[in-house]
Amino acid sequence: MRTWTRLMMWVFGIIGAVLLALYIVFFDVWQIPTDDPMESASIKPNLEAGDIVVLTRRSSVARGNLLRCPDPQAPGRYVVARAMGTFGDTVEIRTDNVYLDGKRKPSPHACDTPIQLVHDPQSGDDLNLHCFAEDFGERDFDILVSDIPEPPTKTAVESGKWYLVSDDRHVHVDSRDFGQIDVSSCKHIVYRIVGASGLGDAKHRFSVIW
Repeated sequence: MRTWTRLMMWVFGIIGAVLLALYIVFFDVWQIPTDDPMESASIKPNLEAGDIVVLTRRSSVARGNLLRCPDPQAPGRYVVARAMGTFGDTVEIRTDNVYLDGKRKPSPHACDTPIQLVHDPQSGDDLNLHCFAEDFGERDFDILVSDIPEPPTKTAVESGKWYLVSDDRHVHVDSRDFGQIDVSSCKHIVYRIVGASGLGDAKHRFSVIW
C-alpha cells in the first residue's frame, strides 16, 4: 500500500512539475476584466467578461488568431480582438463583414443561438445581433453582425502592423477605434478554462478559443 501511495505521489509530482514548467515557459492565465462595458460587448459571442483563459507567452501571429494586446488608448489595460489583416492587405469592413483585398469567405452557417442580445454601452440600447460562424485562416469562429451596420471602412495595412477586428463586428473595440498596431507585445488566447459563471457552466468551460 505504501509503495502504491508513494508511486502515485511521484506520478502527480511529475505531472505537476511538467504543468508548472509549461506555465512558466509557454502559457499564461488571465481573467478577462468585468469593468469595461465596451470591451465586454466587443468580445462576444466567443468570450465573456470574467472568463478565465489561457494565453501563449511566445508565438507567431497567424491570421484569425484571437489576441490580447495592450490598449493603445489606455495604458495598463488590454483589448481583445482578432488578427485579420497584415502588411500588404487591404482590409474593408462593410455590412459588418470583413473583406481582404475585396474578397470574403462566406459565413458557412448560423450559430447555435442565431440571434443574441447585446447591450451597446454607447447608445444604451439592447441590440438583437445575428450570429454566424466565419472561416478565416483555416479557423472557424463566431461573429455578431447587425441589420443596421456602420458605414464602411477601408484601410491598407502598413509594414510591421496588424489590423485587428472584434468578433462583435457592431459593438467593437478594434483597429477602427485605435488604428493598426504592432502585435509584438500581444498574446494569443488559445483556451478557456472556465466561464464567467463558474465550473457549473458546462458550455463555457474547457474549450478551445483560437
